[in-house]
Amino acid sequence: MLLVRTLLAAATLLVSAVLGPLLGDAGPEERPIVPIPLSGGLERADAEISGLAWYGDELVILPQYPERLGGNVFAMARGDVEAWLDGRGTAPVPRAVPIEASGLEQREGFEGFEAIAFRGAQVFLTVEIEEGQPEGLLLRGRVEGDLERIAIDPSRRARLAPQADIENLAYEALAVTDDRVMVFYETNGANNAEPRVRVFDHDLRPQHDLDLGRIEYRITDVSEVDASGRMWAVNYFWDGEEWEPGECPIAARFGLGATHARSRNVERLVELRVTDRGVEPTDTPPIQLELDPDGARNWEGIVQLPGRGFLIVTDEHPESILAFVPG
Repeated sequence: MLLVRTLLAAATLLVSAVLGPLLGDAGPEERPIVPIPLSGGLERADAEISGLAWYGDELVILPQYPERLGGNVFAMARGDVEAWLDGRGTAPVPRAVPIEASGLEQREGFEGFEAIAFRGAQVFLTVEIEEGQPEGLLLRGRVEGDLERIAIDPSRRARLAPQADIENLAYEALAVTDDRVMVFYETNGANNAEPRVRVFDHDLRPQHDLDLGRIEYRITDVSEVDASGRMWAVNYFWDGEEWEPGECPIAARFGLGATHARSRNVERLVELRVTDRGVEPTDTPPIQLELDPDGARNWEGIVQLPGRGFLIVTDEHPESILAFVPG
């Protein structure tokens, strides 16, 4: 029963907070994850889930290559997710939602969908394209019916130039507000001389970019933006990357949790805020996840679950994992 798992996760937090200093593991509290079963093909590693977003009360799950799963993205009812977290009912069952991208997946150099966000019936997505060097596309489309189908408008697109000379990095996160679309590049620390958030209006016309405060490691997704301009970013690093990050000012300020102090892998959530100066980390300490001793988990998607915490998801490394993180 998941209620038992959730209580155990809370107990783990309490024990860590009380016994950590006594055992020599003094540092910020780390959060355990509570896995949520996946089905319908999403449980396969080759689903390569790359993003999460809310469409009303439905959780939309974006595979990097929808054609591998019948040309579909997937949706789960928020009520079903919360019922399962409370120990009521069975695991939520994803339903398939066809996505029509006008042959985009057959385009030479197509490297998959990376992020998704909604504003009413409008949908925005980023795509990675490899044409000599990795770059991105920002796309727009519409939701048809009651999330019965997603149709991408091939005439609506904006190019996203790379911000660093590193292979296999692109734009993996986006957030939509009432007046703009904000797109985030993956690496924004020592390997990016001028980190910035690309900004567009809802018709994908470029606006003034926003400076982004230095954040080491990768930004792989951001949550929805709240009324005060705050959002949460997935901030991840795998020790096997071919590029080296710089010194992390967030870690220097807030310290490392017990498992992070013993590893070069980084799995954390960082709160960001849109200000007059740009987008920058807030004074809220990052949420560090308890690292898995068997290896890093490549978290690629995040949404907030109001009043509870977060839902996050991995791609194929080490497998497809949808998880709840207590807030």
